[in-house]
Amino acid sequence: MNAPEKTDSVPVRSDNGAVGESLVIERFFNIAATSPDTLAAKDSVCELSYGQLARLVKQLACGLRERGVMSSDFVAVEMTPSVDLIAVLLAVQLCGAAYVPLDKSAPVQRNTAILCDCNPRLIVGEPDSSLRDEKTFIPASQLVQPDTDGYAFAAVGSHQRAYVIYTSGTTGRPKGVPITHGNVAALFEGTQPVFQFNHADIVVLYHSYAFDFSVWEISSALGFGGKLLIPTTEIKLSPDRFAAFIKTEQVTVLNQTPSAFAINAESLVKLPVDELALRFIIFGGERLNPSTLRNWFSVFGDSRPALVNMYGITEVTVHATLHILTQKESLEPSSVIGKPLPGFSYQVLKESPNTVGGELILSGPQVADGYLNRPELTAERFIMREGYHERFYRSGDLVDVADNGDLIYIGRADQQVKINGYRIELGDIESTFEQVADVLEVCVLPFKDAEWGDYLFCCFSSSSDEASTVKQLKQRARKTLPGYMHPLRYKKIPVFPKTVNGKVDKRVIKNNLEGL
Repeated sequence: MNAPEKTDSVPVRSDNGAVGESLVIERFFNIAATSPDTLAAKDSVCELSYGQLARLVKQLACGLRERGVMSSDFVAVEMTPSVDLIAVLLAVQLCGAAYVPLDKSAPVQRNTAILCDCNPRLIVGEPDSSLRDEKTFIPASQLVQPDTDGYAFAAVGSHQRAYVIYTSGTTGRPKGVPITHGNVAALFEGTQPVFQFNHADIVVLYHSYAFDFSVWEISSALGFGGKLLIPTTEIKLSPDRFAAFIKTEQVTVLNQTPSAFAINAESLVKLPVDELALRFIIFGGERLNPSTLRNWFSVFGDSRPALVNMYGITEVTVHATLHILTQKESLEPSSVIGKPLPGFSYQVLKESPNTVGGELILSGPQVADGYLNRPELTAERFIMREGYHERFYRSGDLVDVADNGDLIYIGRADQQVKINGYRIELGDIESTFEQVADVLEVCVLPFKDAEWGDYLFCCFSSSSDEASTVKQLKQRARKTLPGYMHPLRYKKIPVFPKTVNGKVDKRVIKNNLEGL
């Protein structure tokens, strides 16, 4: 798509600068009106100012309207990460519709299942899309309407759906989570006092836009006048190139899953401290083991950039808790996720008073209304509690509460397994093994067969050879873990498979190990 030459205003409500009084889509257009020449988004081949991007968004929105997209519709989007993608997502929202992201690298069967479930008005994509034969498919380039005169767009309401992210549970069947503009506004109202996102920030879109971490990345830039950078896949897959990208582009805010950072940090720590502009590195998406940050802290300390551990799930709009990490914590195995963001109420459901930790349940303005087309699952996971008017979401995550009120992440309830009668939390074993110096990533899985019975299988990637690392892991197990938590088998994996969200794909690992 060609970059537009002029700006065009869009009717939105006024914004006095307070995060809670306007939605991200409104804030974007207000910035475009007041600072049209400020650079908004940049990929490897294109960059657009706020004024240019706003103009393109309106041209695309007019094209969507021409094809029947109305308020409350769903529009599926399958595109390569780019400035054009960002424009399409905003255009869908300008129409009052919600975008449904389809990752191009995801299996076709998964994307087809999502389409069948959400029944979108349109599928917007690119000429090489795997979905181009669908009746409702249209290339994004064909949506651009050069003449936007006569089109008017009403202000988007906080109750309207902004997007639908699909997640997979233990069954593997994707389940859609509709999130409203008000949910997203509450997220930034609760976090802006800490992060102070602003026009000087440069944020990387590192994650798949089908992963809700991307909502945080996009909105923290375009909702506050900052610049959104979209690196190529080749840059993201090369730690050295990615580190150089962070330095050259003077990135100020970097978001990472712990798995991704474990790989990228080795190259980042080689750069001169005074040549990086990073203000924050924000972790999310999976459990963080602070001990893996020891090398980082030894180089950078814990003042700048600040390292922030955030816990969250799609159903509660990206992030629910926040904790600023200290160098001292890297000496401890506990994964502290801090306190809930303002607006949240929480409870910890224990099996018994003597149980260590329990399931975290959350309520507040960031909690979704439920799952799309899944009333039984919604009733099971979104529950009412006596004395509360809002529903709580059952996270399925186990936490404990420290003496100072901080929440400590234990692991997934569905990752608890029984081996020979003992209840075991796999995350405890993984956390212990991650403290072995040569280990880069580790995954412990339960197995059962006729010869071995019930047992634990430890897979790992390492900077050393397999035999020496296995020896270190076994020594660590004997020193710190009871016998029933010792894995019976070990195997080195050169590269851990990842989901489209950047998390370790345990299902693929287990399938590859079957029969060994």
